[in-house]
Amino acid sequence: MKDSEIELIGQNAMNWLKENIHFIKAGSDIEVATPLIGAYGDLVYCWIEKEDDYYRITDDGGTLFKLDPGQENMDLLEEAMDIVIGAGFEFDEETLEIYQVVDQDYIPATLNDLAQLQVALTYLAS
Repeated sequence: MKDSEIELIGQNAMNWLKENIHFIKAGSDIEVATPLIGAYGDLVYCWIEKEDDYYRITDDGGTLFKLDPGQENMDLLEEAMDIVIGAGFEFDEETLEIYQVVDQDYIPATLNDLAQLQVALTYLAS
């Protein structure tokens, strides 16, 4: 494959991503609608919340709530918590929120990691 073809493929991929990720202002936060789809056919959403000089990248508690709304399946929640922590994220046991606090430079990579983690977690209960 020619270098020009590789560059064109890369540019087309970036254009597709720009068209399929949506950043929506929600009060003082940003809701991020990703093109990823979980096991139940739902789009994956992330949130960006400003905290002083840092940014909290979060699922706002939605991922695990969808899997176990009544928080009754403790085995599922423990397995999910292990996966979340193993992936380098924090986990709030009361709110079921998955999050990570990062510098602005790390927002894109953290959004990507959180969105992929959310997709993986939806398959735990499916």
